Amino acid sequence: MKTTRRDFLLGGAAVVATSATLQSYANLPVASVPVRRSEEQQSALITKWDEETEEVSPTVYGAYMCDGNTRGYKALKANELAFEKVMREVAATPVTGDVPAIWSVYNMGYIVKTRESLFSIDLNHRRGTEFAPLLDFALITHNHGDHWRKDFYNAMTARGKVVMSNFLDNPRFNEMKGNSVKGVGTYRIKDVEVRTSLIDHNDEPWGINFTMAFEIRIGNWLLYHTGDSGRGTEPKLVTPWGRPDLWLFFPGCGIDTARAVKKVNAKRIVFGHLWELGHRQRHHGRLDEPLIRSALAAARPIVHDTSLAFWGDRIV
Repeated sequence: MKTTRRDFLLGGAAVVATSATLQSYANLPVASVPVRRSEEQQSALITKWDEETEEVSPTVYGAYMCDGNTRGYKALKANELAFEKVMREVAATPVTGDVPAIWSVYNMGYIVKTRESLFSIDLNHRRGTEFAPLLDFALITHNHGDHWRKDFYNAMTARGKVVMSNFLDNPRFNEMKGNSVKGVGTYRIKDVEVRTSLIDHNDEPWGINFTMAFEIRIGNWLLYHTGDSGRGTEPKLVTPWGRPDLWLFFPGCGIDTARAVKKVNAKRIVFGHLWELGHRQRHHGRLDEPLIRSALAAARPIVHDTSLAFWGDRIV
């Protein structure tokens, strides 16, 4: 069966030839360059992406996560192709300075490549275990099933690799954190320093200090990742190492976006955790088009370089 470019007009998975079979796509070379869209291009893609993802119910997505069958849904096909694109580009992309290469995997997972290291943040893809042999370590923000998978954690732990979190019993991270409460501290692995802190998923009792935030320093370049940061947590968003060069920010858990953006004052913001297919359709929990446009409108007057990553995009 043939697939056309129109069939994959979804983010990073749409950047190759106008006609290719699914099998042959995996063998096509893809230039590893950061994606920087105009506001008009991004706006059109938001509308298109919303249409395609809304066709996928949580039940269909759950079945796909178990068996890999895309069932003909364009969004699920795009998720498969985007993963293959990231795998190829990670292997082919050299990094020579402090600035890393960063890719979006699905809607809240990231792969970060530095001169010496390869690590993930909240990697949650049915094929995520394919990265386990390649990664030096992994970061997980919190104990919700849309942010981590047990098979990936087991694959990393079985290889004796560090998985930083505030809830998992990873032997290597246990050695590093010692008696630190919930793993709060500063850690170094190869050329990467990670400062962890606890922030609120929301202002309900269970959500207080539920999420682990990561301030990441690579030479003189700073990355900030705050996972599911929700109502009331804005005062806990702190970056003592300086103004982040990039903030990977999830704006959908009730956080005051404008207040948070002013507080962090990042040079660049990329939104993630959008169109979560495990959440029900046409509900604010899916983090869909109305929320995205509202978050962009709140953030851009403060930090103009604010955008969102689509599946498979190379961000930096």
